[in-house]
Amino acid sequence: MTDIRAEVANALHWSRAIPPHKVTAEVKGGVVTLRGVVDRACQKSFAEAVPRRVRGVVDVRNNIAIQFPVEFSLPTLQP
Repeated sequence: MTDIRAEVANALHWSRAIPPHKVTAEVKGGVVTLRGVVDRACQKSFAEAVPRRVRGVVDVRNNIAIQFPVEFSLPTLQP
């Protein structure tokens, strides 16, 4: 029997599209619950797709939040 939790963790770790140490996975009865914070919506979507390819996974609950990085600041307008 394979360890689904280990397989999912390994798949997330080796995925280049998901920032390291940003997403964690909990597995209960073949249901994977993802948690964490990423910078982009595509990272959240990809993180959900990764465990779906692991044998024994029956469902994925994606509780990953998206926190967009502040890339610019607007100058303060003074009268």
